[in-house]
Amino acid sequence: MKAIQAASIVVARFLLSAIFLAAGVNKIVHWGETEQGLMNVLSNWQSYLSGLECTQIFFTALISFTPTLLLVATLMELGGALLLLLGVKEKIGAALLLIMLIPTTILYHQFWFVDGSEKELQQVMFLKNLAILGGLIFVIIHGAQAPEKKSNAAHTSRFS
Repeated sequence: MKAIQAASIVVARFLLSAIFLAAGVNKIVHWGETEQGLMNVLSNWQSYLSGLECTQIFFTALISFTPTLLLVATLMELGGALLLLLGVKEKIGAALLLIMLIPTTILYHQFWFVDGSEKELQQVMFLKNLAILGGLIFVIIHGAQAPEKKSNAAHTSRFS
């Protein structure tokens, strides 16, 4: 039973980290296209919120920092995924992924601004990311290691 549990945890860490590893590598391989895509997303947000001057200033500033934002996001994505995959400081890895995934989900999957089949696709992607965020929160709270068996003495002394 212990072997199955240990193997299941390794598989779970792999499955949770795989999407981030693939996305991080893809960002590096297609850096120019990814950078342009981020600029487009930020520009879209700027146009969606065009009635508010403060958002115009905010998104203009973000657009000028696109290369830096992308570098930080990629490092967080790859670093967090590797920590989680390897089971080394997996709570920190999950936290890095969580911090990166929250703004990514909001910025890239804004189903509330689009219509038709695009709305459906973005809503599914948004909900998929919420599910992943739930998994990451679970890892942050409980870790991603096999639970240690508590000794009878420790269990008994707690209730004595």
